[in-house]
Amino acid sequence: MKKKLAALVVGGMLSISISAQASNNVKQQSMSNADQKTDIEIIESLYRGGYAYWQQLRNDNGSYEDKLHLNGHRDHLGSIANSGMGLIALTIGHANGWEPDAELFALQTLRMLAGEDPSITVPQNATNTFIHFYNTQTGEASGDDWSPVDSAIMILGAQFAKNYFSENKEISRLADFLYRNTDLTPYIADVKTGRIYLAQHTDGTFKKWKTKAFNEYMLVASVANQQAKDTSLETQNAGNARKFWDIWYSSTKYLPVAKYNNIPVLSEGETWFTSQFNFLFNNYLINDFSNNPQFTEALISSTKTDYAFWQDVEIEGVNIKEYEWGSGAGACPNGYCVDRFHFEGDRQFNDNLVVSPHILAGYLPFNERAKSDLIATYRDDSINAKFELEGGYEILWRYSHDQPEWKAEWIEGVDFSTFLFGLAAMPEHLGIEFFNENNQYQK
Repeated sequence: MKKKLAALVVGGMLSISISAQASNNVKQQSMSNADQKTDIEIIESLYRGGYAYWQQLRNDNGSYEDKLHLNGHRDHLGSIANSGMGLIALTIGHANGWEPDAELFALQTLRMLAGEDPSITVPQNATNTFIHFYNTQTGEASGDDWSPVDSAIMILGAQFAKNYFSENKEISRLADFLYRNTDLTPYIADVKTGRIYLAQHTDGTFKKWKTKAFNEYMLVASVANQQAKDTSLETQNAGNARKFWDIWYSSTKYLPVAKYNNIPVLSEGETWFTSQFNFLFNNYLINDFSNNPQFTEALISSTKTDYAFWQDVEIEGVNIKEYEWGSGAGACPNGYCVDRFHFEGDRQFNDNLVVSPHILAGYLPFNERAKSDLIATYRDDSINAKFELEGGYEILWRYSHDQPEWKAEWIEGVDFSTFLFGLAAMPEHLGIEFFNENNQYQK
């Protein structure tokens, strides 16, 4: 019995040794492949991988899942915001020749959203606001979050597709129907204090929570302002929607500013900072932001602050390299987190010290070091930043310095969108002009 036990122990140790060696070989091979790729090849690989993600998030009926599970599982929880982001992704795929059928796919998604697909209807409440989450197979609403910001992202994505596929009258008709049918002007709650309702109930009454400028609800204010100016529409709160925009978003004059190391950053107040996706969503989706020098300057300042924060983080035993930065939202060791920085490298709003490469990628057109830092992140196999999708496509996603062994099991679409958008906006690709030309209401 002892001999058998000894043999088992030796065999087990040998197995562990072989397994460890195999693991090391895989890691060394990965490092070798990363070292062999040129900087240009890395960027091109990530760009193509960023689009492949959206191909894999899409369902056959034109809906988009909320997140891509990396184990191949699909829970059929769809996101109305991802429909908008997915429509923009289709235009990028088409512009690069990766998606020849993008126009047909856009039509399919828009027909589904407009209620013209007999097989599935995306839920809307009594005032035609769309549900945030729904079952992508049955159309059944998930929860009671009738969301103006997710509806706005969908509308803006539809308008983007309309502008890109400008000669397709059917796409134009469907995009305009969604814009005209979903009145967001009632969500303007208080012009004087700059507050917007966060959500409605199913019956169209408002939930009590409100948000204050500046954040991603600039998207809601933008759609509401455009609808208010459109004399062909019968909006419910046109006067306040226009006043709200003129005061809070026609310029940065009255928006709160929090200063980090004397760098001014737009936020909801002077004592804390907002997550960086707020700047990036607004920039890529609405021309009122991307084509306004004041907001572009504010975005550039936010990139500098994000980088400065990560350089200020000092935690014993944690070595954060100078190319690691990006504060955003998405999967984290605790499930889902909306991370943001705080004064003097304080980690209280990013407890797991999660770095967001998709935010870094979103900054590519606006920060001179973002490109080299994204490449350095790709080459660093000591961090869990690199993910391989089905088909061998490569992307970078969130990883934790607090729990370095953690590896995300899924990737949320709305958050990951800035990875593809930033890479597309690089001068050597489609350029920021691609977004400035197509994120208008009327091209």
